[in-house]
Amino acid sequence: MLMIPKGRFSGFGATRDTAKRAILALSRSNFGKLRFMIVNLQYRRERDLNSVGQPGVERQAKKELIIWIAFICLILLGLAHRYNNYNFIVNSLWAEDGPIFFNGAQDRGLASLAAPYAGYLHVYARAFALVATIFPLSALPYVYFSGWLLSIVLVFWAIRRIVPSCGSEWVNAATAVIAVGLMLYQPHSGETILSLTNAQWWLALILAMICCFPTRFGPRCLPLVAVISLTGPFSILYFPVAAFIGMREKQWRIPLVVCAGAAIQIYFLLTSPRAIGQADGNIYHWITAIVTFLTFGIKSWVVRIAAIAFWVLLTVSLFRADMNRRMLVACAAIVYAAGLYSIKDMPSVISPIGNGSRYFVVPYALSIAYVMLQARRGDRFAIFAAILLAVPVANRINKNFPQEARFYEQYVALLKYESSLKIPLAPSVPGNDWPLEIRNQNVLNASNFAVEPTRVDQKTFNLSAESCSEADGVAVVLDAVQSLPGPVVVEWFSPEVKPSSARRSYPAGSNRIQIAFEKEKAPIDIRLIFAAEGGEAEVSNVKVICL
Repeated sequence: MLMIPKGRFSGFGATRDTAKRAILALSRSNFGKLRFMIVNLQYRRERDLNSVGQPGVERQAKKELIIWIAFICLILLGLAHRYNNYNFIVNSLWAEDGPIFFNGAQDRGLASLAAPYAGYLHVYARAFALVATIFPLSALPYVYFSGWLLSIVLVFWAIRRIVPSCGSEWVNAATAVIAVGLMLYQPHSGETILSLTNAQWWLALILAMICCFPTRFGPRCLPLVAVISLTGPFSILYFPVAAFIGMREKQWRIPLVVCAGAAIQIYFLLTSPRAIGQADGNIYHWITAIVTFLTFGIKSWVVRIAAIAFWVLLTVSLFRADMNRRMLVACAAIVYAAGLYSIKDMPSVISPIGNGSRYFVVPYALSIAYVMLQARRGDRFAIFAAILLAVPVANRINKNFPQEARFYEQYVALLKYESSLKIPLAPSVPGNDWPLEIRNQNVLNASNFAVEPTRVDQKTFNLSAESCSEADGVAVVLDAVQSLPGPVVVEWFSPEVKPSSARRSYPAGSNRIQIAFEKEKAPIDIRLIFAAEGGEAEVSNVKVICL
């Protein structure tokens, strides 16, 4: 066996020519291939060490800074395009952001980290919810959005770690940028965009890449693996892949952390109540679900043909890919199968551009990652697949994501007049406003905003005329007794302002009605309607507060 002098290759004295001669000599030996890899790795490490303190390090740091700044700017510009609005963060709070994560952090503090929801721990989201408690309420959408944005930044970081390190660094970075761009522009309803609640779907991509490429991620990544493994069900889904790759490559640290996370999540899954529906027995509905997945939910025949060709080329390229890349596609299939199982009583109703779009994000994104990795290696099938993917993406590229205005800023302004406030979040669901609850100990006197309502009928009241001409927002607060559960609607109108309305859902019985809204600076007339059919209501302590 040919011995390698330790000092020659482990210190700073080796020259480029010496290394090349050693590599050439070793490559001709009986075990040349293995030794070639060892010495090549030592040489590359030595080259990096020799650059310490030299201008090359500074140039590399500047390159990295430019890449990261450009990436984040492109993401923010892309989001502004998808929402057709630069002020998209204010209305980004979504569903569980309020009643589960914010309320949990307020009520339970650090103990909320160990509180399951929907059968799993959600450590990542709950950690950000705890951080948000040190900021003013007005900053909450921005703190939660930063949690979602960090998940996208981590996706970009993970892709850069697994992109083949051949050729120009700029080309490798561009490959990662394009991959993340295609993920965000995949045919989608926008459900998993912006919100901390849905950051778990993007974190799932990172965990899949780490499980499939464990040698590209060192021990410093283990805390991140642990957090993601304890966020949602994905450690359970990916553990077989992590174990398989770990055994194959003799890498045990990442599989062990994923296994521990999966064991904890399985415990909470088995001990949490969950509704179990009956599987749909109509085979046509299952075929429809598969067709919807393969065609990205788009009816255009041009898109459908391109989509089917994309999946065919992806499948063919699998025969030319290494095992690590194949496992990315395996993770995609596992997540999609799990999504179908979770909605097995009505599989045909979900669509990437409609209801249940969250179930498609991870399978599509992992497929995109696989195709971009293969294309970067020069696989012609993957290159053509990437080109065909542009067809469904282009079909939806100018379809703006809808964003429901729940007037968060106006509710924050209302808080100073209320001892307890429930702020509604999107999406509007009959009977569920996803309320974010906050308490205030320094309540201002709002008696000067009191009004005498005029009853129009059993459920309609005129509250005020030509009110709040100089205000940007208005809040209507009152005590009410409703005979039936249902929506309570505030309408405002005037000759100068287009008629508008805001609504919230309330149960039957005694309720504190709190409805805030944004308006233009003009006087308005305000009407209150209890919209439940056949219902009646009594009101008292009515105030129209100019914000």
